[in-house]
Amino acid sequence: MKQAFSWRIFISFGLSLSFVILLVSGVLLYIFPGSRGNSGFVWEMLGLTKPDWQNQHIIFGFAFSILGLFHLLVINGKAFFSYIKNKTTEGLNRPIELLIILLLGLLFGVGTYFKTQPFLSILKLGKSISKSFDGNTTQERNGNQSAGKRD
Repeated sequence: MKQAFSWRIFISFGLSLSFVILLVSGVLLYIFPGSRGNSGFVWEMLGLTKPDWQNQHIIFGFAFSILGLFHLLVINGKAFFSYIKNKTTEGLNRPIELLIILLLGLLFGVGTYFKTQPFLSILKLGKSISKSFDGNTTQERNGNQSAGKRD
């Protein structure tokens, strides 16, 4: 017997795949140097250069956003809107959690923009890790190994 297509399963798998790609690409973009190290060779990881990883990150970010909205508004829309309706008519029973997460979001955004601690340390750590890869073994686009910077 052929089963009907399940949008819930499709969206769940899509969100999971998108999240994993965003996680991997985000970590790689955080720790690896600019598109060229001191040796002048383009770094490559799993067959993709930094611009390739940036493109993957952007596209899967869009996919994650679209799938997330579909998950929230279409698949779970009834429950979500019922929750919103109940909270607006009853009032917020737990306003402290909402206030704290809004303040944390504001703190993260403003702190990152103005490069305050601890956000500056996180940004510097990424740059420091990136610099440690500069001049080390890098790969050209064709896959040949290079020993990095030579005197």
